[in-house]
Amino acid sequence: MKHPRSKKTTTSKIATPAAVTMAQARSVPAGAEPPPTTIEAKIDIGFGNHLFVRGEGAGLSWDRGTPLECVDGQTWRWSVPAEQNLTFKLLLNDAVWAKGDNLMLAPGKRLEVSPAF
Repeated sequence: MKHPRSKKTTTSKIATPAAVTMAQARSVPAGAEPPPTTIEAKIDIGFGNHLFVRGEGAGLSWDRGTPLECVDGQTWRWSVPAEQNLTFKLLLNDAVWAKGDNLMLAPGKRLEVSPAF
């Protein structure tokens, strides 16, 4: 004799375009770290000099610079998980501002810049 609850019923879920869009829009699962947001500067600033970033978002400040990592003789990189847009500007030795307007970068994106001082 079969148990009354052993009857199997099958339901199929069909992904609608809206459901697919919502799943794709969810870029960071709950509790997971957001993807890295990366600034990469292509410039030779000379031996002994350092490149810094100032701005707002992801812990940046307009008052004090955060150093970029020297990857090689012409590449400097700063990467951080960010959940909000960044507005920033690069500085030579945290003292000389790069020419031009402030730059913006969306979370999880990578931006390559060639600053002029």
